[in-house]
Amino acid sequence: MKTIVKLLIALAIVNAAARGAMATWTFYQFKDSTQQLVIFGVNTAPAEIQHQILEKARELDLPLDPENVTIRREGARTWADAAYTKPVEFFPRYIYPIRFSFSVEGFNAVAGAK
Repeated sequence: MKTIVKLLIALAIVNAAARGAMATWTFYQFKDSTQQLVIFGVNTAPAEIQHQILEKARELDLPLDPENVTIRREGARTWADAAYTKPVEFFPRYIYPIRFSFSVEGFNAVAGAK
């Protein structure tokens, strides 16, 4: 009986760790994708970059609202900020909201680019 209880506890811990890791992995995929959009979108309008970021969030099934994505461009630099809260079910019927946010920057180093 003790062994079964220990196995159930270990299984619950592994389950919680896996669910947290999946949420974090998705966050890093999203951040990397946003970084790529900012770096390679030097000739893309900020509104279009924002639209592409929101499409990627939808693709990854992230609860990202348009007002939580900001794009700024000053000269050759472009910044993108995004934030969202993802509910993660660590244990059965125990959902904990995790807040993810990041800021990425891209710099246009191409001579003569606007």
